Amino acid sequence: MDAPTYVADPVVIAEARLRLTNLVSTRLSLTVPADVASAACRHGWLILHDDEGAPLAALDLRGNAPRVAGRGARLVGDVVPPPADTAQITGPFPDLRRTPEPRMWAGADVIIGHDPPDMPTLAATSSDAAVLIVVLDGPRSRPGPPTVDVIRAARSLASRLAGHRARGVDVCVVPAPEYGDERDADLAHEIAATLGARLVIPVRTADRRRLMAALDGHGDVPADAWPTESMTAWRAWRPHRERRGVVVFFTGLSGSGKSTIARSVVATIEEEGARRVTSLDGDVVRRMLSSGLGFSREDRDLNVVRIGYVAAQIARHGGIAVCTPIAPFAATRAQVRAMAEEQADFLLVHVATPLAECEGRDRKGLYARARAGELPDFTGISSPYQEPDDADLTLDTAVTTPEAAAADVVELLRSGGWLPPAPEGTLGDVIQRA
Repeated sequence: MDAPTYVADPVVIAEARLRLTNLVSTRLSLTVPADVASAACRHGWLILHDDEGAPLAALDLRGNAPRVAGRGARLVGDVVPPPADTAQITGPFPDLRRTPEPRMWAGADVIIGHDPPDMPTLAATSSDAAVLIVVLDGPRSRPGPPTVDVIRAARSLASRLAGHRARGVDVCVVPAPEYGDERDADLAHEIAATLGARLVIPVRTADRRRLMAALDGHGDVPADAWPTESMTAWRAWRPHRERRGVVVFFTGLSGSGKSTIARSVVATIEEEGARRVTSLDGDVVRRMLSSGLGFSREDRDLNVVRIGYVAAQIARHGGIAVCTPIAPFAATRAQVRAMAEEQADFLLVHVATPLAECEGRDRKGLYARARAGELPDFTGISSPYQEPDDADLTLDTAVTTPEAAAADVVELLRSGGWLPPAPEGTLGDVIQRA
């Protein structure tokens, strides 16, 4: 009988790849569905696959019983290469993704992290020691530059610093997630100890919050905080807002006016021509992107996540994505926000038109059918709508016109810097002056 397989989530994938480097303990703990755990323990092995379905690693479970955790079970075992060792080095700069040899870096200074190195960290290295910059590649607990840009920054820094040091400066890439807690420091210490190197810990680190504010145009970055090479990576990830992508995400009940407002917003952006904009309307997406999904909570959530994924990709490349799903659940909206904010911005617009007003319009007859029991899981009737408490703008088309509501959204984009000021001579400009 072949060993059971399991497609791991991104964090586990990064953890498994890290353990294959032998820079840290090979022990791995993960939670899987109960039936997978049962089959794996009977067999003694579990084959982990990456998100593309390729074998990534094998988990040796012999002698380890699963521990029940809710509807799943926690497995603990040692990570080894998959059968036939089919794991491949993936990602840009494959030559930098080879595990560094401890004998080469004993006594060196090692800088480890997901962000480009800051000036205080570089200043804390010893002038007479070799330096290894370890770029960690994996899911992050907080947004930041893509790994490929961090690698470029590190390589440029290494090249420049090498000319001023008695010993070499080099770069390597190691798979690892960012947790956002003490596990990050523990991991860095373990890698440094395995290499026999000194982990560089500066007395102070550059103020990341101040950097974020400066990238948004609120203040300057101190000259002694980030080297030019690192700032290039930060600015590529977070350009000025007139060039930065943004997801404008409408949420509200069926019939609240989301699509009508969004169409007007998209038309205004298209007319002015300063930015590229894409509309991801709920009904259109249902036909094109989510055909085959039903209206259970799971399918509705998946529909929203699909919209969010596409919108995040549009924004990642500098576009504006305008989305109009109902998106009734806070957790799913938060998931979409997180996807967008990895490399762009996210604005939540709550069209808070009351249920009675939406039901009174009922252009599609959906509320009547829901009241008659024909549509189970219908938002506002047989399924809840969780009103957002993190909306950037709240509108109510029961008391304002769709045109005025759209103007409020456009003004939000202008005031935030994502759109330029209104051009002179537009109809809106004439009305305002009158």
